[in-house]
Amino acid sequence: MPNFKAQISQYSLKHILLLLAFGFCHLTLYSQSKLDVIYLDAGHGGKDPGTIGDKTGVQEKNIVLPVTIKLGKMIEEKYPYIKIIYSRTTDEFSHVRDRTIAANNNKAKLFVSIHANHKKLEESDKKGFEIYLLNKERFPEAVEFTMKQNYQIVFDQFGKDTLDNFIFSSLAHSGYTRFSEYLASIIEVNMISHTELISRGIIQAGNWVTLGASMPSVLVETGYLSDPDDEVYLSSEKGQNDVAIALFNAFLHYKTLYESN
Repeated sequence: MPNFKAQISQYSLKHILLLLAFGFCHLTLYSQSKLDVIYLDAGHGGKDPGTIGDKTGVQEKNIVLPVTIKLGKMIEEKYPYIKIIYSRTTDEFSHVRDRTIAANNNKAKLFVSIHANHKKLEESDKKGFEIYLLNKERFPEAVEFTMKQNYQIVFDQFGKDTLDNFIFSSLAHSGYTRFSEYLASIIEVNMISHTELISRGIIQAGNWVTLGASMPSVLVETGYLSDPDDEVYLSSEKGQNDVAIALFNAFLHYKTLYESN
């Protein structure tokens, strides 16, 4: 990350006005924007099966794909104008970095990654869903990725120097964080209400999809395939429908907040 102390000490009127302008845009950017592009990421795929269930041997990639497709179809049916970008719609492999790059390049306004979990060998039994957000200690890295992307063309009029970009990127990620936190909380409520899964809480972590996505983003671990009950439930049509419905209802609440004035 660049050293900004010398640059900040040389603040000009332009930069003060720039900061105020960015602050205003930060407050209004989301409320005045339509949630019209969404990136849905079905974890793993192809040569990467993800985790494997202990009881039936089901592969994570074959659980999260139908959940993701079901969620996308629900959104498309209610909001035909929303563009859904899928990381995959078949059993194909792509690198995690390519997924976040695709979301950034397509100016997605929300990134939802869907996975299933497995306990480590040394851990005691675990079950239930978890929701992951960006670890706040890695916030500077996320800002740096947003600076490199620099796709917010609307702000070009304010200049493209490093300090300008840093100010905007920092403000943007502050907004992303708050929206991600809200989405995570409403997903948790709906997963408890609409599924048979228990909540293991909302967790901060440094996984790539929340670090590399320059937009509000969450990663949902739908359950533990090392737990026989979670595994059977998530392998079933009912379980996959329940999870998709829970995520869809959470999306409805999130969309209302995002687009509210």
